[in-house]
Amino acid sequence: MLVRIYYALTSRKCRRVTMQMNPWMLLLLILLMFPAAFLIWQLWPKAWASAMEIKQRQDPMVVFQIGKLRQSGAFTKSSAPPEPVESVELPRPKVVPESSTRLPAGLKARLRGQRPEETHTPTEPPEPKEPKKPEERAVNPAEVKALRAPRTASTAASKASATLSSNLHPMYKTLIKEYPFQPVRNQRGELVNIILVRSPFRSSRQKDLFNKYKDSLLFIGISSFEDFPLPPPNPFSAKFPANTYVGLFPGFLHMEKEPEKVFPPHVKLLLLSQSDFALPAKGPAMPKKYDFTFSGSDQDVHRDCVGWSSFAKNWTFAKEALEVMCSQGITGVLVATKDKQGRKACSIPANCAGKITQTTFLSQEEFFKYVRQSKFLFVPQVHDASPRVTTQALALDVPLLMNRNIIGGWKYVNEKTGEFFNDLSDFQESLTKILSKADRHEYEPRRWVSANAGDQISGLKLKKFIEENFADRVKLPDDTQMLFPSGA
Repeated sequence: MLVRIYYALTSRKCRRVTMQMNPWMLLLLILLMFPAAFLIWQLWPKAWASAMEIKQRQDPMVVFQIGKLRQSGAFTKSSAPPEPVESVELPRPKVVPESSTRLPAGLKARLRGQRPEETHTPTEPPEPKEPKKPEERAVNPAEVKALRAPRTASTAASKASATLSSNLHPMYKTLIKEYPFQPVRNQRGELVNIILVRSPFRSSRQKDLFNKYKDSLLFIGISSFEDFPLPPPNPFSAKFPANTYVGLFPGFLHMEKEPEKVFPPHVKLLLLSQSDFALPAKGPAMPKKYDFTFSGSDQDVHRDCVGWSSFAKNWTFAKEALEVMCSQGITGVLVATKDKQGRKACSIPANCAGKITQTTFLSQEEFFKYVRQSKFLFVPQVHDASPRVTTQALALDVPLLMNRNIIGGWKYVNEKTGEFFNDLSDFQESLTKILSKADRHEYEPRRWVSANAGDQISGLKLKKFIEENFADRVKLPDDTQMLFPSGA
């Protein structure tokens, strides 16, 4: 082609025409010839190859020769890339031998986005089958248990990403400024890349932060606020669908009596609460000045203890129980049932006058003094996920009189630590029993709680739970022995 163009341009006729042209126009024409020639050189081979491919597809002899080569094993795996002719499609499949319908290894690899050397010797493709519909069957409790069963530390660690680092995530300290996000520390006080979610999200921003960092940080739920992860019945609380949080986190530190009825099978569970940590020292023994102490809240005092906090403390039932106790001359302390100025107090039954002491909000040490001087701690609340005053009282060697319907804290009461009541129908019986056993020193609350809770025991539990279930998600700092919720 280029030769023909050359002869055409050098002919006499062409020379006569060019002699009459403007010199500048002639120069421009000559310059344009070079890119034109380059384009022809680049494009013509592809057009030629395309024409050849069409010709091959229409030639039955080519198809027959390819079939013979395939039968002879010429298209088995080799280091050389397959020839383009192997991609030939047959216009009339009935004429072609069955073996020729097989694609060579290299072509199959390209269709799958692989390199030829990554494939195996081609085999007959299986006949297409209709997909079977999954059989509906009842959930087997054993399967659910197996899903929740912790992996061994070695198995989990073997799957850990090589990019995991114990260096603190750059957004960690920013995240824990938001209330739902609670930090976790080890025994040296070092922050680790685990964040506990202790309450529902209070804004769309908090939800967006979780969604943004949930893959680079380990978020674990913890029961520490009302009925969380379930929606609260408290009329003063915001509501949300029951399935919003129960399956949102890969693990949950819970307080449920029947967790399998609350959480889906993929959620790893540990019966552990905020109240299992940070037990106080027993302190000096003090004479029993009161029969009981009740830990209230001064948030609703100016509304006569009607509001969010008072509902959480089950104040309406507490007043009914006070009437029963005061009618028998029982004495007690109602902590934080006065405003901070000490002027206004929540109303109590008239027969409690002179028998019940009401205080303002107290420091922890002042509260502990009242507990040490009491025979038992009165715990009437129901919607309390982690009543820390319960384990604090046990650590001070004071038993509990607890509402059996409480959602968190039920695990602390047994024959060595106190008594349950259901409602007013059996309250008197439980009251008589705890006063009698306390006078005879039959309870051993501090011994029991020291053997079953506290930083040493609960810190080891939490660390083991993380290692067994999430070693592929988080790397702890070297020599981490225990883990603790922090900043509560």
